[in-house]
Amino acid sequence: MRVCGIVAEYNPFHSGHLFQLTEARRRTGADAVAVVMSACFTQRGEAACLSPAARAEMALEAGADLVLALPAAWAVREAEAFAEAGVLALSAIGCDCLAFGAETADIERLLSCAEMLERPPEALSAALRQGLDTGLAYPEALSRAVRRCAPERAHLLTEPNNLLGVCYLRAILRHGLAMEPVAIPRGNAHRETAITGPEASASAIRGSLFRGDWAGLSDAMPASALLTLRREALSGRVHRPESLDQALLYRLCTLGEKDWERLPALAEGIEQRLRRAARTARSREELLLTAKTRRYPWARLSRLAAHALLQLTASDLSGLPPAPPLLLLGLRDSARPLLRGLKKSGIVPEDRAGLNRDAAWVRAEERAWDLWALGAGLPSGGFWREKTVFTPAPSPDR
Repeated sequence: MRVCGIVAEYNPFHSGHLFQLTEARRRTGADAVAVVMSACFTQRGEAACLSPAARAEMALEAGADLVLALPAAWAVREAEAFAEAGVLALSAIGCDCLAFGAETADIERLLSCAEMLERPPEALSAALRQGLDTGLAYPEALSRAVRRCAPERAHLLTEPNNLLGVCYLRAILRHGLAMEPVAIPRGNAHRETAITGPEASASAIRGSLFRGDWAGLSDAMPASALLTLRREALSGRVHRPESLDQALLYRLCTLGEKDWERLPALAEGIEQRLRRAARTARSREELLLTAKTRRYPWARLSRLAAHALLQLTASDLSGLPPAPPLLLLGLRDSARPLLRGLKKSGIVPEDRAGLNRDAAWVRAEERAWDLWALGAGLPSGGFWREKTVFTPAPSPDR
């Protein structure tokens, strides 16, 4: 069985994701498409608008065969660690190829850039260090260093999907994985803040959802995904972005000195800025806008805030293996032979009851599911109760 892997968030699933899934299967000739998807919290440190089960259902209805969860301890990380965790999870289940979206869908050029970054020349390393020393955030420092040392490749790293794609390729190179990479063309809809047609960003779709603009949503989502979204919204199972604001501010205001010191990737007194901002901010957005700096942009601070809320420490993250555990969210009948082989080999556990509840990542994942439920007005304990989603037959959208 030839299996193609995709790393995703589907927050929520939209027409661009459907195109990627369809093209991934077509271009690779895969018998099955496996997805590893961030669970309750996304890479930028924000809670997903829908539950992992609902988002997995959307993917399965659109053509995915198997959906695995990427726990928060691996998902809420900088792009390189997030990409490495996703790639290693897909490699563990035997994926032959990896498909990802890119603004520049030229695999040779992206691979050349990945090779340069994995084995950087001294001039590039020196330019990167210089940028970091002047207070630039890592992505900006890297982009400037590449512009200086390899200007013909610099534009590749100015686009978010290109940059993430290069991170996937670096993970393949770093671990010597036998996975064929396939770049799928990705448009610029991610820049849009409103739905203007069938191609729309996930953030624009979330904005329409929270405003109740269902007419706009119908233009940008597959019919099956829109049905799932309507069902979840009508049932009150939607997590609004502001729903954890007060919990976060309270958490930050009550952290002790030692708690602050244990948070991941602190430098330059950023914890003092966050602490001061938390005392006066009335929302998460205001907190991040007040505290952000050139070195600590919004996304980095957002992840730091999520780590504080999830009680993930620097020690917790440094003690994690690069490859995450494989937790099943959903599958189609077509993937049952693949799943049986994975369970027989012990790669995917039969259920979550056998997990070590004292492991730092398990405690954080339990908190992530409970916080997501709190923001949606639902009972806690979902991590242990969530049922695997089964989809028997292909959807007409496919």
